[in-house]
Amino acid sequence: MKLNHIIIILCTFALAGACSPSGIKIGEPYKLGDVPSSISEVQDKQDPFIAGLKVEMTDLPGHDDLIFDPSKGLGYASGMDGWIWKLNFKTGKAEQWLKPPVNPAGMQYSDKKKDKILVCASRLGGEIYEEINRVGLYEVNIETKKIDPVILDLPKLEKEEFEKVYSFSEMPTVSLKDLNFSNSRPFSLCNDLAISEDGNRIYITEPFERTDAAMGSGAVPEAIGLYPHGKLWMLDRSKNTISLVLNGFTFVDGILLEKSADGKEESVVFTETTKFRIIRAFLSGKNQGSSEILFENLPGLADGLERDESGRIWTGIIKRRSGLVNFVHKNPWLKKVILSLPQKILPISHNTGILVIDPSGKKPLYYSMHDGTKIKDISVSVPFEDRVYFPSFDKTSRGLYSLPISSLKIKEF
Repeated sequence: MKLNHIIIILCTFALAGACSPSGIKIGEPYKLGDVPSSISEVQDKQDPFIAGLKVEMTDLPGHDDLIFDPSKGLGYASGMDGWIWKLNFKTGKAEQWLKPPVNPAGMQYSDKKKDKILVCASRLGGEIYEEINRVGLYEVNIETKKIDPVILDLPKLEKEEFEKVYSFSEMPTVSLKDLNFSNSRPFSLCNDLAISEDGNRIYITEPFERTDAAMGSGAVPEAIGLYPHGKLWMLDRSKNTISLVLNGFTFVDGILLEKSADGKEESVVFTETTKFRIIRAFLSGKNQGSSEILFENLPGLADGLERDESGRIWTGIIKRRSGLVNFVHKNPWLKKVILSLPQKILPISHNTGILVIDPSGKKPLYYSMHDGTKIKDISVSVPFEDRVYFPSFDKTSRGLYSLPISSLKIKEF
């Protein structure tokens, strides 16, 4: 269906007085521009996924994230079936391994020993969960498979702020032992995480705050509303405190840490997924308390972030940006109409892709968009040894997908 036909249908609904029953907050008008020429210039003219995609471990369902332990020949995937899956590269088999209280999302090893896994767990849209099954950050002991909650509740904030970055000295901080019914709320959506070099500080993204928050189809209304209430939290395990790092950004998703000379975090790089941006926020140093836009007007929804051994940044473009998205964000009066419609009738792109950026976060090195015939909904690109792996956040997906890094025409930096 052409864009002008879609707009006519939406306008008809608007004139008929359709309204949103969801209570989703609507952001201000937002004008999206053309994809940066620096990205278009490094777009692969060939689709590497068509001929080069390797599919193995075909029991593995769609998943959000991957971590690897090369010393043991193992990996772990956060499956959309609610399980963490163990990947055995020696046998070539994948198996259901452990099921958190709600669906696993972002994962990292707790420290360099790799004997424990920290996993964000959240509700998945369309699934039903018992009230006792809580959203939050959990830790899994790999040997015993014991799973412990790390943090399930967050401090209530006294005021709403927009695009606020806190330096270490300014971060609103609460002791975990002081959180109670009156000054805290349940975690809305625990999405992704990054861990400091010493393992003491865990940075956790909360894309939006809503009592019925969910991943996948549950996040689509937020992508439409484009309201800036995403947050980044920092849990200090040595001090047993939780601090607010960022407030009032739009769908804070993937996260990377950048160290200063003393080894502590100087800045964080994160994706504002539904605003088509990648941002750097400064926590210390001369720019502390400020942020800079590394990229805006991205060609699609940038999701998770990873670095390879060379320092390059890899991200998944889970969905391509469309002309309808451009029009709707510029005309937010239409959003209540769209939010009143069944998701299944909304025009959603099948295209998905990847973007590689130089270590500074400012220069694109490679970009490719795939038509969705071989793989759908790439949530992140995970470089490991000589290959790059692509978690597919799609319930119909089966298998572990990868390409040889050497097959990608990545520019030098």
